[in-house]
Amino acid sequence: MKKSLSEQSKTVKQRREWLIQSLRNHLVPVLLDHGFELAPLTGSGPIDRELVLSLPLGRMRRARNAGVDLIEIDLAKCRRAAFRILAGVAPKDGLMAFTGHWAAEDVYVGWLNEYFTMYAFPRWQIQFSVRHWPHQSPTQSDFDRLAQRVAELMPELELALREGRTAPDMRRWVIPRSAPLQSDAVAGKT
Repeated sequence: MKKSLSEQSKTVKQRREWLIQSLRNHLVPVLLDHGFELAPLTGSGPIDRELVLSLPLGRMRRARNAGVDLIEIDLAKCRRAAFRILAGVAPKDGLMAFTGHWAAEDVYVGWLNEYFTMYAFPRWQIQFSVRHWPHQSPTQSDFDRLAQRVAELMPELELALREGRTAPDMRRWVIPRSAPLQSDAVAGKT
């Protein structure tokens, strides 16, 4: 028998809530044990609703001499019960964005010129999620196991943040600095 649209929506919402609860119970404590602290979502003005939905656990940050280590547990679009982990190091002087200067503690990982993304299958950019057989619904314990498995990958996150090296479950993203504007190059300002 086919489920109604409201029943399907309810199960999607329930799975996402189970995922968030499992991450809060199993992954966040491991990050806290490694010296990270929960940081609120920041912005000058109202915070975007999509940002709040994609980062329901907020952001994690840890100050070091080299800068501020940042971790974001980014939930999938369309309210799916899947996620990826973004990690990067913000310079201790902060970052200049088009909206002005941002302190290192307030920077989002996606704003950095270099950052890392942890996936279940990095080659295909497949996010972490509970896999199950057709006609078999996942349970809260399935999401708990997923969060525990990802928590065991903490050494890979540390390797990326401290040494800038990737591990099997990581992808490194480098955004090249833009070339000088044509008018600057002609004027000899390069």
